[in-house]
Amino acid sequence: MRIVLATANRDKVTELAGILTGAFVEQAPEGFDVEETGTTLLQNAWIKAEALRDRVDAETIVVADDSGLSVRALGGRPGVFSSRYAGPEATYADNCERLLHELEGVEDRRAAFVAVLVGLGGRGEMYVASGVCPGDIAPAGRGREGFGYDPVFVPEGGDRTMAEMSPSEKHAISHRGRAGRRLAAVLGLADEGATR
Repeated sequence: MRIVLATANRDKVTELAGILTGAFVEQAPEGFDVEETGTTLLQNAWIKAEALRDRVDAETIVVADDSGLSVRALGGRPGVFSSRYAGPEATYADNCERLLHELEGVEDRRAAFVAVLVGLGGRGEMYVASGVCPGDIAPAGRGREGFGYDPVFVPEGGDRTMAEMSPSEKHAISHRGRAGRRLAAVLGLADEGATR
C-alpha cells in the first residue's frame, strides 16, 4: 500500500512512517502547502488531505494529520493553533517558551496532546482516526528527542518528557501513535488488538 502524507513537516513524516509500518509512506510533493483555515483539528486534517487527493493516483491513500496541545489552565489553548502559537513563523522553541511563560505560577498544569488523522482513497473512501495522550506541562524544557512541545510535555504516569524518550517509547503512548495504530488497523496494516 502506498500512502502519501499531506504535510511538508519532515518530523511528522518520520514519525508517521514509523507508525504506519507495512505501507510505503512518502511526503507530499515539493512545494505542497495548504492554509489551515479550519476551527477544529478534524477540519484542518480534512482540508490538507482534500488538497492533495487529486495530485496522486487512485491507488494511493492520502493521509493528513492535524494535532494540537490542549492545556486545561489555558481553556484548551493552544489547541488548533499549536503550531503557530507564538506567531505565524514561530519555531518549536518559541511555542514552548510562550507556553511556559503563560503557565508561570500556575499549579494546575494538566494537558493533553490530541491527534486526528484523515485518510482519503482514490474512489471516495474516507478514514478517520484520533488519539489522545494525557499528561502535564513540565516547569522547563528537557530532552533532545521529538519535536514541537515534546520537551515540555510529561505523559500521565511518567516523570520524563516526550523529548527524553526514544522514538519507540514515544510512539507506544503518544497521541499520534494511538491515532496511527487505529488508522493502520482500519487500512488492514495492523491487528486491531494492537491499538490503544
